[in-house]
Order: sequence, then C-alpha cells, then structure tokens
Amino acid sequence: MATFWGLEVKNNAEGTPLRSAPTDLVMVLKQAALATDKKHKQATSILSVSVDGGDKFVLCHLTPGTCEQWGIDLGFSPNEDVRFFLTGSCPVHLTGFTEPEMDDDDDDEFDELEAAYDEDDDMESDGTGNDDD
Repeated sequence: MATFWGLEVKNNAEGTPLRSAPTDLVMVLKQAALATDKKHKQATSILSVSVDGGDKFVLCHLTPGTCEQWGIDLGFSPNEDVRFFLTGSCPVHLTGFTEPEMDDDDDDEFDELEAAYDEDDDMESDGTGNDDD
C-alpha cells in the first residue's frame, strides 16, 4: 500500500537526508515545488541529489513565476543513503509516496506473469485468423 511523504529541503552544506529513520520501504520522489514566501520572491533554487555519498546530480532549477514546480519520478531503495542539496535561498518541498520493496520472489512472479501474457499474445496472432488486426 502506498503512503504519502513530504520533506522540506533548505540550503545547508550537509544536505537534507531523505529518511529521518531507517525503513524497509522504497521512497518514490514525484514532485519538487518552491516553498515561496515574500522574502524569496525572485530567488532561483537548484535542487541536487547524492546517493551513498557519490556525486551530486541536478534534478531541477526552480524560479518563482517561471518554473515553480517540477515533476520527477525517482525511486530510492531502503538501503540507499539519499541526500538532497539546495543552491539558493528559497526552500523546496519534495513530495512522493512509499511502497514495499519488490524482493526476488516478486520479480520471479512478475516474470512468470509477463511470460504467460506474451504466450497469450503469440497465440492470438499465430496466423489462424483469430486476431482482428
């Protein structure tokens, strides 16, 4: 079952961790949006991410009145140390959802279902006149 989560990222050298406590759930990031207020009316904020202490990668540039939110579709597994970094003074709100991590058994079941579906497609288009294409 998916559950909503939200996080505010502010400019700090250590970055903002995705998780405040350990969890066994995948966290999916869906959107970044400026948390604008009067004192940050024209400030551009650049949101970056680092996984497991690696390089920082830019996710988006957000500017009031021009681009105030950005759709993202990134999933982070429970064992990844994810940190968000902000260049600029305007905080950014991140939102998304959590979901259980697929284990190897789930992958096997998915592969079996996919193979069965492909077999059904092959049978329908085997030249017997059963397909409507």
